[in-house]
Amino acid sequence: MSPFLRNLAVTVLVATAAGAAGGWMGAERAQGGLLNTQPLRQTVDAVVAGDLNLTADQKSQVEAIQDRFDHERRGLRNRIAVGNLQLADALMEDMAYGRQAQLAVQTVQTGLGDLQKATVLYVLEVRDILTNDQQRIYDRKVREALTAAQP
Repeated sequence: MSPFLRNLAVTVLVATAAGAAGGWMGAERAQGGLLNTQPLRQTVDAVVAGDLNLTADQKSQVEAIQDRFDHERRGLRNRIAVGNLQLADALMEDMAYGRQAQLAVQTVQTGLGDLQKATVLYVLEVRDILTNDQQRIYDRKVREALTAAQP
């Protein structure tokens, strides 16, 4: 086999492996397999479940808010996964940071930004149904989650 064909074969194999890994990771994230919950979301769930002594009406409202957010979050994670797949395809095709790769990165970045915004709006929507005393506890826990050192 000529050096050119050998190098081409190696490039194709590496690109295929990178594309498959990126696609798998994107799909896992979209399905909640990797990074199952955001730290802030996890904090809200824990505080609401245990620290606030919610009334039955508040629990019902929180459940409705969580259901809406879960639906929106799944859609946003799917959009991020699509961007990752597009990036993998672009890299397999060009193995360069060309126009298609740049557009795919932009799709992922926009999806991540939209997910962060949706999470903040979710946190604020849950806060709105709390009493003043509950809000003080909630606010402290949210602040702790946002300022905690990340691994």
